[in-house]
Amino acid sequence: MSDSVGAPPSPLGGNWSHSDQPAMSSVRGDLFPGSNPEAPSPESSEAGMAAISAHDPLFNQERFLEEVQQSFFVVEGAWTQRKPEMSRQVMADGLWQQHRVQIQGYIDAGKRNVLEDLSVGSLTVLAAHTDANYDTVTVRVLAACADYDVEDTSGKVVRGNKQVDQWMEDWTFQRSSSAKTPKDGGTLSQRCPNCGAPLDLDLSGECKYCKAPVSSGSYDWVLARISQVPRAY
Repeated sequence: MSDSVGAPPSPLGGNWSHSDQPAMSSVRGDLFPGSNPEAPSPESSEAGMAAISAHDPLFNQERFLEEVQQSFFVVEGAWTQRKPEMSRQVMADGLWQQHRVQIQGYIDAGKRNVLEDLSVGSLTVLAAHTDANYDTVTVRVLAACADYDVEDTSGKVVRGNKQVDQWMEDWTFQRSSSAKTPKDGGTLSQRCPNCGAPLDLDLSGECKYCKAPVSSGSYDWVLARISQVPRAY
């Protein structure tokens, strides 16, 4: 089984951004309290994925990476469209609260961040770990786009440029180690992992149908942390 999957161009049609200092770089989140400090270690990748599969036979790495890609475009779509409710469904609470505050900052300033020609080049499992509390998987995202801010009123570019550059981020997903992959798909495939309904969460992260706290990670994977990867020159 491959640790990496190639990715097609963004289905959003290209309205986005990143650069040496990505606008979203202040949205970081953190691992859940009680996480093992060894969880993000790259040395844990192969053994960790095997351990997760051992206690969750339906877990499939290739499908997981496909769903990570879908989540990537959901999060970036929420960012550039300034609609944080869109990303509520895939983000842990701590990360989403940062995401929401930063988006509100753009709204208050009358600006928006454009990620033009956004595409994903590859997704690679960087680290994986399971213990008594959590399953943790960190995926390195290699992406490319132009990154700039524009004013709502004038459309004037006020930060960044329209040159397409590559950039990398490490996205860490977590769930309870007692959680299992739902047969018909869970959070990353837009279904409630508790009741199976189409995923529709309120702003507290609860399923609007069964009231399960989906964003807690108790039932299925949620995005807990985004880490910027410094560009090598």
